Amino acid sequence: MTNYDLEEAKLLRWQFGLSLLFIFTLIVSLTLTYNQILIHEKKKPIYTDEMSDDILKLNRLLGLFLALGFLYINYIDREIKEEHNLDLKSANLQIDAGVLSVLTAIIVLYVSMMGDGTTAVENPED
Repeated sequence: MTNYDLEEAKLLRWQFGLSLLFIFTLIVSLTLTYNQILIHEKKKPIYTDEMSDDILKLNRLLGLFLALGFLYINYIDREIKEEHNLDLKSANLQIDAGVLSVLTAIIVLYVSMMGDGTTAVENPED
């Protein structure tokens, strides 16, 4: 294994861990969405309104940290590729996508902080 392979494997492990956390945030978002379905069907919800809002805000904050983590990994990956004189086009595009993801996460977090919670739950992807 080359030094490049070892560095990439380390980044992939970090990315794997962040991906597992992302799956967790999706599951939390699904439970919040299901809670909203129960409310609209006039059934007993899983969470109280206050608890649902708190979980939503924490989940959105975790989503922002995940987006920042992926952006950081992409930045380090670009540096590794630059150090090994590899093509930077795809690395630069990944950084651009990461910046857009961070901006999206900030907007979604802002909506969850400012809204009544019901609007923010309707976007379970972040």
